[in-house]
Amino acid sequence: MDGTEGVVGMGWMAKMGVAGLVAWGSLAGAVAAEPVFKVPALEQPAGVPLEFVRTKSMEAGLAVRPVAIDLGEWTGLKSAPEMPVQIIGASRAVQQARSSAQTAQLLQWQTSAKGGAVAALSLRSGGAEALRLGLLVEQLPGSAMLRLYTEHQPAAVFEIAGQRVMQILQANRDAGDDSEAGRTWWAPSSSGEQVTLEIELPPGTAPEQLKVSLPQLMHIYQNLSLPLDRLEAGEEQADSKAMPVGNPVECHLDVNCYSQATTERKGVARMAYVTQRFADGSYYYGLCTGSLLNDAQGSKTPYFLTAAHCMSTQTLASALETDWFYTSTRCASNSLSPSSVNLRNGAQLLYTSANPDVTLLKLNDAPPAGAVFLGWDSSIVPDNSVVVGVHHPSGGLQKISFGAMSSRYDCSLDSKNVFCSFAPSTGNYYYVRWSMGLTQQGSSGSPLFHNGAVTGVLTGASEASCRANGAGAYSFYPSLNSVMPALRKWLVDAGGTQTPVAGRMPVYRFYNTQNGTHFFTASAQERDAVIQGNPVYQYENIGFYASTQTAAAPQAVYRFYNTTTGSHFFTINPEERAFVIATYPQFNVEGTAWYARQAAGEGSVPMYRFYNTLTGAHFYTTNPVERDFVVATYPQFLFEGVAYYVWGSQ
Repeated sequence: MDGTEGVVGMGWMAKMGVAGLVAWGSLAGAVAAEPVFKVPALEQPAGVPLEFVRTKSMEAGLAVRPVAIDLGEWTGLKSAPEMPVQIIGASRAVQQARSSAQTAQLLQWQTSAKGGAVAALSLRSGGAEALRLGLLVEQLPGSAMLRLYTEHQPAAVFEIAGQRVMQILQANRDAGDDSEAGRTWWAPSSSGEQVTLEIELPPGTAPEQLKVSLPQLMHIYQNLSLPLDRLEAGEEQADSKAMPVGNPVECHLDVNCYSQATTERKGVARMAYVTQRFADGSYYYGLCTGSLLNDAQGSKTPYFLTAAHCMSTQTLASALETDWFYTSTRCASNSLSPSSVNLRNGAQLLYTSANPDVTLLKLNDAPPAGAVFLGWDSSIVPDNSVVVGVHHPSGGLQKISFGAMSSRYDCSLDSKNVFCSFAPSTGNYYYVRWSMGLTQQGSSGSPLFHNGAVTGVLTGASEASCRANGAGAYSFYPSLNSVMPALRKWLVDAGGTQTPVAGRMPVYRFYNTQNGTHFFTASAQERDAVIQGNPVYQYENIGFYASTQTAAAPQAVYRFYNTTTGSHFFTINPEERAFVIATYPQFNVEGTAWYARQAAGEGSVPMYRFYNTLTGAHFYTTNPVERDFVVATYPQFLFEGVAYYVWGSQ
């Protein structure tokens, strides 16, 4: 380990034994005083409700004729820019829809089956393996419905409400990003070179109230659904879309060929996301790896660990998609398992550090059944200990690597390099030598396992080489120990307290297209029954999160049903509840809907309440943008202030 050795890693140059390096905030002093924590693994049970569910309107099919925008064949990027992550796509300008005024002229509104208005745009980027649309939002009614589907799979429709899109963009704004990037919602990926965006507005909402544009789309030039064959060694790459996804290096080891880490692999997912916006206005599409972590309370909160050089801002996290059980069907088959599950609802950024190179997220989606909240161990891994890596090199099918933690290093990073120097007693990074298998671009952010527990996060590695079946290759992992002083707030102390916080459950939102009111339920069973049995109600995804326990949110929110108007009323005030029961016999009390807080605290957000002076119904929203839209657009809605406090995420 003497001298200097420079090797190409996962977009990083790993240099070892270099003297006089600039330190990037070593936590060595804090590490020594930190207690050691160990948390076991926990499997996600079956029956956990998902946010995006199939609706009858999707099953019936969509008959709107879209306006077609054909960008022609791809003549753009032929090789990925030099970045520390795997790049497999680039943005492409849509000149025809670059402003909200141009987009408004393109949209040809028709009367919808529900009496509102509906229009659609179909976009094609020739040669794309997949697309993601970048919708720049200036003004979007909360009850607008956005749908995405393709010509080759018209029944596979993704549907999301405008209020849910605004929630995602509000997270960017709350994190300080009000730029064009922060105001862009990246639609989920769709396979093929064509995708249709359909927008439906409810009755009473004029098309002029919608102000959106589609200035660009993401042209993904690698097939993310089916692994491609390996390129022959030395073959010149004529087009980047031919880059392999799956087995770019022969000595990568298919997890299904080994009996080790059968539980651990279920907590490791492939990441796909839109990168930051560059100075010229362009974006790229990146791949990394991350892992689902358990917390000390076993709360099933979807904490997700990865590298900061993969994801370091809320805006990046909002465009995250994760692929679970992204493995082969059997040993070395190179065919994608039908059990693979794609989650596409982004994440909340909790913590990020440039060095040690670690980011902690909280997924907005519930992990699929069978996924494992991984156990972890913050103690220092002894030298020469056996370790295992599970990862997605080049974004391909899940692979496994076997080696030993040789020693500890201090490392610093810049945009191209990882500089590491030997620090056997205080180093924040593990230097891992592989005996079988190795890591590569796309593996970044993947977990290092010791005795079945996560103990590190991948930053960089040596050049991918199959000499001696990968033996001699090495990787650098920031130790979990080095960032535990920061991460224990979530993983140990339950959000910063020494006692567990109350669990949070999603509250689902519906729009009644018949009377213009909204309905909320915390029951997934009731949600699904309404979707299947009452077409008058338009499902609008998750509206907010409430408490499942009275400890953190001691006040019950009561639900009433108005038998005269068919609308629902919600109140946290016991006196108001008693007044309604005594005064309005047409209001049937339906019990406690959920629990909330009467005062701010524990990361809660205000629930704003409006009174419709024309209908006598109430409207509720946690989104400040939707609040302001209602105030500016509907004079009949009297703003009544903050009703109580709930949460914007789990």
